[in-house]
Amino acid sequence: MSLSNSSLRSVALVGLLVVGVVCSFAFHAALTSMDITYTATAVQPGENPDRVARASSDVVDLDERLSGTPEAARRPVERAAVNGSFAGNVAPELSITLDDLEAPSYAVYDGQYYDWNLTASEETTYVRIEMVPVDAETVVANISSSYDGASPEVQTAVDSGSVAGWSVGKGVYRRGGTYYAVAPESDTALAERLLGGFVGFVLTPVGRGYIAVALGVLGLRYRGPLADRPLTVRRAIGVAALAVPVSLVGTLLFESGSASRFVTGPASATLVASGVVAGVLAHQRRWLALVGFTVLIAVLTVVAISIALGLVGVLLGGVMLFVGFGAGLVPFAYGAGFGRDRSTRSA
Repeated sequence: MSLSNSSLRSVALVGLLVVGVVCSFAFHAALTSMDITYTATAVQPGENPDRVARASSDVVDLDERLSGTPEAARRPVERAAVNGSFAGNVAPELSITLDDLEAPSYAVYDGQYYDWNLTASEETTYVRIEMVPVDAETVVANISSSYDGASPEVQTAVDSGSVAGWSVGKGVYRRGGTYYAVAPESDTALAERLLGGFVGFVLTPVGRGYIAVALGVLGLRYRGPLADRPLTVRRAIGVAALAVPVSLVGTLLFESGSASRFVTGPASATLVASGVVAGVLAHQRRWLALVGFTVLIAVLTVVAISIALGLVGVLLGGVMLFVGFGAGLVPFAYGAGFGRDRSTRSA
């Protein structure tokens, strides 16, 4: 093996270590940037019904929800607003738009508040809509909460006009004779923060799995005469197992909150790092062992996450299998590249 080729292998391992470190801080970075700006705007009953609807889950803004619906498809809602009710089959576009609107108690349509009652069939496009005009004062009074009973974050928003935080409760709050609509400054920002948090949650165990593989293989490369291909199956299993202490230390130092992270993190990171074992098995053309090992690590991952999180762990475990096997292709390549031939004895 030429020196240049050996050096390239070292560079590849250091590169994997750097990528792993960056990814391992993804969740921590996401948490530190999760704050969202909430604004508190004084509203008078009858004014700014769209702002009230945006702040309260008890009010739906039909003008905004139906803005992309064809005029012909909107007619059942228009009839309900004029006649008080509508019952019948509606266009698929309207059925989809109304799909999640059974919970709100009130609706805003053409700037007017209505008592809102929707019953929709789960199997057909049949709906029953009831819309009875109601005065704005009644609506705002019924959906508002007292300023005194609000969280400190909400009180700060009302006092100063805005507040940055993650757990600020949006809604309509009453202070003296004034109502305040508290809502995220940007719904897009809220969605972006949620997406960023999920991506960080997923990338963190990926990074820690990469760190384990890089450190493990780097350590083995400088031991024994066959340093360029140091990985036997047994050694690869030991390298993958390093993901457990790496994850535990990372969780202890950089994360807080649920103790379940001390289970889900190591389980997910080990799944990613186990790609190195699969790579060695593939290099040695041990296909049956490769299939058996893949099934085993998948089952153990889902079981561990399910024990930690309950039923939701089954769903999250499935997501992590998808992510883990995809991200595990990188350790797989390292396992195949650094795997020792089956006929070579360990040094």
